[in-house]
Amino acid sequence: MASRVFITQQQPGFDYSSAEDFGRVVSIWPSNVQAWGDTRHLAADARRILSDFDPDQDYLLPMGDPALMCMASAEVSIGTDGTFNVLKWDRRKGKTGGYRVVEIDLDGQPV
Repeated sequence: MASRVFITQQQPGFDYSSAEDFGRVVSIWPSNVQAWGDTRHLAADARRILSDFDPDQDYLLPMGDPALMCMASAEVSIGTDGTFNVLKWDRRKGKTGGYRVVEIDLDGQPV
């Protein structure tokens, strides 16, 4: 399976070409979704879309509503025993910036 970049929330008009360097872009939630009140249906969406997230080749790209970013990160963490890759924007990477990979490891084992 080819690598994928899971974007937590689609941002209208955003240029995802730098993220596409890491894999096919998949949006978890559309831009019009807000996390308010009962979020179980949003958690179910994340669980369904991220069910086959592969920590060895997929990436999470947090964007949009902070609560949705947290929900997606938690869901990925559950499915990967706390080890996964996040893409983080780094404006220091040249004139137009770019993404860097941040390895998240929450397994609690000493390094």
